[in-house]
Formats: sequence, structure tokens, C-alpha cells
Amino acid sequence: MNKRRMPHGKSLPEELANAMRRLESLGIIYPEGYYDTIIQKYTHKTVPYPYIVMHIGDARIKRHFFYPDIFKKPGDFLDYGCGTGDAIRQLIRDGYPAERITGYDVNDASIRLGYDLFLDRDDMERRVVVSPAFPCLSEQYDIVYSGSVIHVIGDEREVAGYLGNAHRTLKPNGIFFGSTLGLPNEAPDRSNDGPPRLMRQQELAGSFAGTGFKKIRIVREERPELQHSGRNFCLFQFSAKKL
Repeated sequence: MNKRRMPHGKSLPEELANAMRRLESLGIIYPEGYYDTIIQKYTHKTVPYPYIVMHIGDARIKRHFFYPDIFKKPGDFLDYGCGTGDAIRQLIRDGYPAERITGYDVNDASIRLGYDLFLDRDDMERRVVVSPAFPCLSEQYDIVYSGSVIHVIGDEREVAGYLGNAHRTLKPNGIFFGSTLGLPNEAPDRSNDGPPRLMRQQELAGSFAGTGFKKIRIVREERPELQHSGRNFCLFQFSAKKL
């Protein structure tokens, strides 16, 4: 899949406008002419994963089965592959202690888009770490979140490294949770029209177990739009524990 391509029938300028309307409904006020500024600045050359624009202002984390549990005993929280930072903002809106949240990504291409759409660079920049190399310490976090990251990592060594980093930076009894596109068990094969990594549920569970995670739970989220036009994707929500 060309990661810089929008889904069929969608355009980046149109989805940027939709994202801005969603954020206006959250109370963000844009200066006059700001839409034109945004569509000139953000194109398929500068937005690495255009499809994420379709979800800005509607953070998926809030629909995760584990989401209510993280508020029962808030700990140090890492958003590993934070993208535009939507999950971080949702956590803060819902009352999670902002000082306990860190976002990390390998580059700032998506987070800059988030700054410009949410108009909150000054507040968010101090919560995000950008580095090509994973900067987090061993046993630093109580919770690690992975929102739609695993399916974009095609290389086997890279995905093993990603999961290994998540496990290593968790404290004992820490939780790794998130979501990833996958392949339904009934799907006949992997479509070429898709992200580089589409695992079936058993494969995903095996990857977690092979990294050392225990108490693995994987739930298929109902997303019928993912199966149109023969694209046999599904969305898995998962949680796992480091003992």
C-alpha cells in the first residue's frame, strides 16, 4: 500500500477541512483564511500517513475496551508512536494527569500537523519526544499505548524491536494496549491493497507472547467499512501485561 495515498473517493484537502470542522466543534477557533494556509502547507508530500487526517478530533483510544481501566490508577503513560497526538489530547480532556503522559515518535511530521490543527504547540511540545532511536529507559512506564502503529511496520526485525522496546520500558505489572489493523481468520489471503503488516489474531498473539507479554487479550472491533471492495481488513484491539 502506498502510505501517502488516501482511501478511494477521499481527498486530502477535503479531509483536512473535515478535521478542522471536527476540531471547531471542540471549541477551536481558527483565524480567517487558515484553511487555505493548511492545505498549502500539508500535501501528500508532507503528510506521511494521510489517512490519519480522517480521524483527527475523533481519537480511537476512547473506544478501546481497556480505556476506562487506565483512569482507575493513573500511572506514567507512554504513547509509543504518538502521530498527531490525538490520544494524548483525549486523555487530558478526560482527566488523565497531563504531567504523567509522554508521547514519542521517530519524527515530527505528524505531530506538527497536530500542532497546527489543534493550535496547541506551546502546550503539547513539552509532552512529546522526537528521536530516531527509542529514548525511553527500562521500567520507566506503567502503561504503553500503541495506536495503529504495528500494521505500518513491515520489517520483521523492526516490529520485533518495537514490541521489545514496549516490553522493556514497562514496569513490572505494566500494561501494553492499543489497536492495529489485521486480517480476519475467515479472510482467504492478504490483500495487496493494504498496510505492510496484516496479522491474524493468532499471529498477533504469538508476537506478543514471543516478546514476553502475558495475559494477552485481543478483541476484534466491528468496523464494517474496512471490508468494502474486497479489502479484508479488520481492527484488533489488544492488551497485554508485563509480569
